[in-house]
Amino acid sequence: MTAQKLDGKATAATIKAELTERVAALKAKGVTPGIATVLVGADPASQLYVGMKHRQSEAIGMNSIQVEL
Repeated sequence: MTAQKLDGKATAATIKAELTERVAALKAKGVTPGIATVLVGADPASQLYVGMKHRQSEAIGMNSIQVEL
C-alpha cells in the first residue's frame, strides 16, 4: 500500500458545496435548518470555535442562533 496525500481544503469545499445544495433543497420545501448554541462563560477558545461554526452555517444558508450567558 502506498501513501496517499489528502487535500483537506478540496474535501472541505466539496462538502460545503453539497451542504449548500441540500440546505437550498430544504428551503424550497419550506424548511430552514439551523444551528443554535449556548455559550457559558468567556473562554476565548470556545468563543472562537462557536463563532466559526455559526459563520460556516450562515455561509451555506442555515439559520444561526447564539446565546451567551
